[in-house]
Amino acid sequence: VTVTGGGASSGAAKTAPGDFSAGDKVAHAKWGVGTVVAIKGTGNDTELQIAFPAPVGVKRLLAGFAPITKVADGE
Repeated sequence: VTVTGGGASSGAAKTAPGDFSAGDKVAHAKWGVGTVVAIKGTGNDTELQIAFPAPVGVKRLLAGFAPITKVADGE
């Protein structure tokens, strides 16, 4: 699935909702680094299931609104 932007960005280095894949590492300000385990939907309705370390566990977040950023491998 390819998602293209439709306007000027706000300047923030936010990851687009369609840029996530199962297995990606993501960072959340409160819950730390987690792994994307499932993806449902498209565009701003993309829901990510992300497994964070205990005691947080698996969280379901909307990719378009969640305060998460993709983490490069090796970080």
